[in-house]
Amino acid sequence: MEFVYTLHVKNMVCQRCILIVRNILNTLDISASDVVLGRITFQQELDIHLQKQLADSLHCIGLEIIEGRVHQQVEAIKNCVRAYLVISPEDQQYKLSSYVSSKLGYDFGYLSEVFSKMEGITVERYFMLQRLEKVKELLDYDQLSLSDIAFEVGFSSGHHLSTQFKKLTGITPTQYKQSAVKERRPLDLVGV
Repeated sequence: MEFVYTLHVKNMVCQRCILIVRNILNTLDISASDVVLGRITFQQELDIHLQKQLADSLHCIGLEIIEGRVHQQVEAIKNCVRAYLVISPEDQQYKLSSYVSSKLGYDFGYLSEVFSKMEGITVERYFMLQRLEKVKELLDYDQLSLSDIAFEVGFSSGHHLSTQFKKLTGITPTQYKQSAVKERRPLDLVGV
């Protein structure tokens, strides 16, 4: 049987993060068998010195090694929510709760309770805040109509999107587009 050692990494949310982590591993001459969102897998456990160097290097770029099962579950929930957000609405076969539950293998009620206790918001609210940031990004690109943006991020209509956007930000999408100061948050800091 092959030994596998896994480190869970907080804030590792995109392909660039994976590339940067791979570069750090190469720089430190650490061999990893796999690097995916939120996780680095090794064939053997790292010695304490290498693990400290890796933790320090990750910290310098805003990433951190997650200790403890509950923290790992919360990070896994966040990764599932982000993954669900990029699935096109017509390809979403499940509700968010079913999707998260099926990906993580736990009852959604349990996952939701763990998430709420650790993050201070519900999974659904976290998803809504992630969607809001995606909407802001698409508004900033100025390539899609409001109806197209609504469809892209899973709202039933441009009107529904506008209503939710105003409820969460206090301004309409049009006011956001016209404002000189665009307040977007990095996706790994949404909900914090």
